[in-house]
Amino acid sequence: MFNNSKSKKKNDLSNDTNRPLPGYQEYLKRKLDIEETDELPTKSEKLHQMLDRVFQDSDDFQARILVLPSKQQVTIYYMNRLIDNTLLHDWVIEPLNKRINDNNLSTVSEVQEAIQANQIKKVSNWKQLIQQCLTGHLILHVENLEPVSIVIASFEKRNISDPTTEHQVYGPKMGFIEDSRSNVSILRKFIADPRLKMKEFFVGTLSHTHVALLYLDEYVDLDLVQLVSERLHNITDDNVVSSGQLEKYLFDHPMSVFPQSMKTERPDNASYALSQGKVIVIVDNSTFAIILPIAHFDLFLTSEDNFLQVWHKTLLRLIRMSSLIIATIFPALYVALIAFHPELLPSTLALTIAEARNNIPFTASAEAFMMIFALDVLVESSMRLPQVVGQTVGIVGGLVIGQAAVEAGVVSSTMIIVVASTAIASFTTPSWDLVSSVRVCRYLLLLLAASLGLYGLSIGLFIIFIHLCHLTSLSKPYLSPLAPLNPKELLQLFIQKPPRKKS
Repeated sequence: MFNNSKSKKKNDLSNDTNRPLPGYQEYLKRKLDIEETDELPTKSEKLHQMLDRVFQDSDDFQARILVLPSKQQVTIYYMNRLIDNTLLHDWVIEPLNKRINDNNLSTVSEVQEAIQANQIKKVSNWKQLIQQCLTGHLILHVENLEPVSIVIASFEKRNISDPTTEHQVYGPKMGFIEDSRSNVSILRKFIADPRLKMKEFFVGTLSHTHVALLYLDEYVDLDLVQLVSERLHNITDDNVVSSGQLEKYLFDHPMSVFPQSMKTERPDNASYALSQGKVIVIVDNSTFAIILPIAHFDLFLTSEDNFLQVWHKTLLRLIRMSSLIIATIFPALYVALIAFHPELLPSTLALTIAEARNNIPFTASAEAFMMIFALDVLVESSMRLPQVVGQTVGIVGGLVIGQAAVEAGVVSSTMIIVVASTAIASFTTPSWDLVSSVRVCRYLLLLLAASLGLYGLSIGLFIIFIHLCHLTSLSKPYLSPLAPLNPKELLQLFIQKPPRKKS
């Protein structure tokens, strides 16, 4: 009998897991036991009872009651540690105590008569009242008046520091932090123009994460702003706490291996993107801003390019794009030539490679798969470890283990050169998302080349190119200006005319 009840309880728990979570609005109706959550009571006792019910078992929820000489009850609600206690005393408690000590018998008809706070907001519904209380606002209710919220939030946040993932020689040495509102103020420092607009959203039925959508009026297509706004409104996930989670809801093709947005923690990158007619999505708790829409070639550009001379910029962009091609196809091309088409190689090079591969127990394709996999494991391990240890792992893995593998006859020295060249070429790409996409494509091409040689490599490249032509980023062609072809814009990616001087 005990076992049966235990199994029944287990089945109930599994059913609860599969059951969809209730919406926030339904939770409020059930918790408050009311049908209309847009109606706020004006009676202090009823409001107090409902808030106690909502914040039941929340020991950091505080309520303070003061009775004025006019017999009106003033109740203050707030979350401890989320508000500035100094402002609470100076703006609210001190003026109310002064009114009590002066025995002011006049009835308070507006909240502004009793306190000295500047940022007072009206609260129109239960959801807004509870949400503002949880985000560091103080809720003040005077008997027979509608409750209001006062902005006296005090959150712990990190100081502005150098970006940790986008190192540049030139440009400002400051990056975004984990506070979305501070990040908006940083952007306004870079673009001090009234045309910089900002829309606020709260996404996640559980997290209620603050999201800011920024764009430049008269620069951006308003249909694009409307499309992003609709997608932000339609997010139904319960917990959204980072930009990486959010951007998947903004993609046209979320199952694609290629990035359809660009993340940056540099405000100069974000401000430059705004001037190009793009939109910026800033998510609270994340140091990265999302840039939309993008083209594939945008992932090769950096804000540092604007500090370089024209021909220096052209050379760097050619190096980045050619390095991406090398990082994608070099291992697959090596396997196809060695295993299927050695006659295409010069005789001297073919003999040198054959001599290096003498007594190697593995085929060229198996050797390539092992070394590429070892490279990815090495990169991943060096990223997850602390910085000092990570550098040590990179040196030990790249030099000691590689040299030992060659001397032991497990892999050839030629394969070490191919893998090392592939790794170095991939790290020239500014976007880490694009580097991750290249890693996936590298395995696909290597598999096809190991199966069909150059024919398989060609098929793989055609599949990737067709997929790239099919992709869009917020309805913008992903390979623009290459497909559809716009020769003028394509040329400007590499050669930009210097700015003209005013006559």
